Amino acid sequence: MINDLKKIFTTADIILILLLLSFAVFMVVLIKDDISAKQVEIRYHNKFVVSVPLNKDRIITIDEGIVAEIKDSKVRIKESTCKNHYCLKQGWNSRFPIICVPNEVSIVIKSKQKEEMLITR
Repeated sequence: MINDLKKIFTTADIILILLLLSFAVFMVVLIKDDISAKQVEIRYHNKFVVSVPLNKDRIITIDEGIVAEIKDSKVRIKESTCKNHYCLKQGWNSRFPIICVPNEVSIVIKSKQKEEMLITR
């Protein structure tokens, strides 16, 4: 089998493949999400509403007809009074912000670890 590989790949190819695999494993370990260290921050009309842990299921009423839901370490806008409901179509998320422009609602997922690293620098 090794002789077959030597016919197909050069030594440099094998070294490159091993380096790429090592890099991929390193990135997976580095980027691994620590859900318990994430907070959901909700703003309404550019004013802070609440900051809650992402790993605790709950329903948050932002305003009449505007409801956010956290479940299974993901967040979504469950109900909205806006016309096109693009915010509802964004669905569940655990990484990226959810924005409802007509209602001026933003839901941002923040990491405590990243904030602590910024403060200590």
